[in-house]
Formats: sequence, structure tokens, C-alpha cells
Amino acid sequence: MAGQLKVGFLGYGTRGLDALMTHPDFQVNYFFAPRARICQDVRDARERYRGRFQYAEVENNRDLAARFAQARDVDCFVMNACPIILNQEVLDRMDVFNIHPGNLENNRGHHPHLWTVLLGETASRITLHAVNCRIDDGVVIKSVEEAISPEDSAGDVLNKLEDHIPELLDALYAYRTGSVTTPERVIHGGGYRRPMTYSDYEIHPDTDDAATAKRKILARSMHHGAFVAESGARYYVDRILGTAPAAEQGPAVRVDRQAGTVSVRLKQEAVLFHLGKIEIQNRGEAR
Repeated sequence: MAGQLKVGFLGYGTRGLDALMTHPDFQVNYFFAPRARICQDVRDARERYRGRFQYAEVENNRDLAARFAQARDVDCFVMNACPIILNQEVLDRMDVFNIHPGNLENNRGHHPHLWTVLLGETASRITLHAVNCRIDDGVVIKSVEEAISPEDSAGDVLNKLEDHIPELLDALYAYRTGSVTTPERVIHGGGYRRPMTYSDYEIHPDTDDAATAKRKILARSMHHGAFVAESGARYYVDRILGTAPAAEQGPAVRVDRQAGTVSVRLKQEAVLFHLGKIEIQNRGEAR
């Protein structure tokens, strides 16, 4: 019977790290965090597991290649949420397996769980695949499908999918120790969805309805929600407070800062939103 698999972790998606740390078949010897994404989750995880692995921050492929070249007593790395697109120099030094919260057939890219919500999809998959030089492509070790509700936010979708990480790790262990030798599938050239931009989650009074606005809010729930632009500002809204028949006269957008609301006339109804952040345009592009 094979013993523990010695691995490293790369990324800032610390649910993947937590799953590895608590899985009986893995021993985590390294944690490499992308410097551009050092956040409270990373700091908390480093403190939570202090002394149990070697920790380092990496900025680019050059840093990562050097770290991998020095890594000892490790079979492979598991990656979860890393903005560095690994190049061949890095992959020649280490086998890396990526956890991707989307279906590689049609939902590759940086924001898969956001697109799932924005497009109103009813199901998604979380996928563990062997990393190559292409984005979210290649040999799939294991994927698990999860039903998505119209009420789910992007955060809800990510949590539902990441609940299946232990199943992915079970499959990785079986694959790397030789008890399973055939991958689930191989996907090359699946559909890629670009990173979201402001235009994707701006609420447009002339063309959007309440359902579309709600999807935009839920898709950006992990940030500031959607926004409506008016008088040189972006007014971010994070939930719908109510609807009413649309008035035929008056401005399409009414902002009440004191009440903390934004009323928007969308097609045949007026929608009242809760006002969150206000961003003056051309003074920085906060996301």
C-alpha cells in the first residue's frame, strides 16, 4: 500500500491548501503564494500551518522555476487560484495539477464561476487537470458536476464547487500512486471565456431587465456588485430591494445617497437597488 504523497501547494485559493492539509494521503512540504495575490486568506493560512511547510512568495515564472529547482522530497504541486501562466521551463522542473472551478470544455479562463452566474447556467464542474503551457487545457484527472441555482452568487458557486476538492484529491492520489492509470478525459482547445470587464457588469437602463441586472449583481458578488453609470460616476449596487411599474417621465436613474438607494427604470419596471460603493470615473479603476 502506498504511503503519503509528498506535495507542494501553489496559489492563493486556500481551500485547496486546507483540503490538502487535512487529507490523510498527502503531506504538504511547500506553499508558494503568488506575490500579486497575497491576501488575508494567505496570511491566515500561513499562520494556521506555521512550521508545517516551507513558505515562499513568487512573482513570475523565473521565480517559480528557481523554487521548483530547489524543491526536495516532493512528488508534484497542486495549484489553486494562481495568476501566473506556467511556462515550459517551470513545467520541466515539476509536475503541476490545477484545480479549476469550471468545465474545460466550455469555461476555461480566469473567471469561470462569475461567467456561470452571469450566463445563467444551471450546472458547472470543478476540474483537476495536469497543467501544460495552455490555459486550463489538457489531461483531466477528475471533474465533478454541481447544480447551480438562479439564486446562487458567484461566491456560492465557488463554494459549492470547492466542496468537491477532497474528491479531486482522492483521484490525484490514485493517479500518482498508480492504482488508476487512465485519466478521466483529455480536453484540448475547449471554450475560453475572457476575464470580465466593466462592460459585462454595467446595468443598462435601455436594454436590461430586472433578471439581467440580478445576474450581473450576483456574478460580481465577491467584489462590489454591478453598477449603473450616471453623471460621471459609477454607482455600485449589491442587491435588489423592490420593483414597481416604471414611470414614463423623469430620469432613468435616480440616486438617493442619503437613503442609500438607486432607482433604475429598466424596460417596463423600475427597480430599486441598494447602493454600495460610489466610484468617480477617471480617478482610478477600482474593481
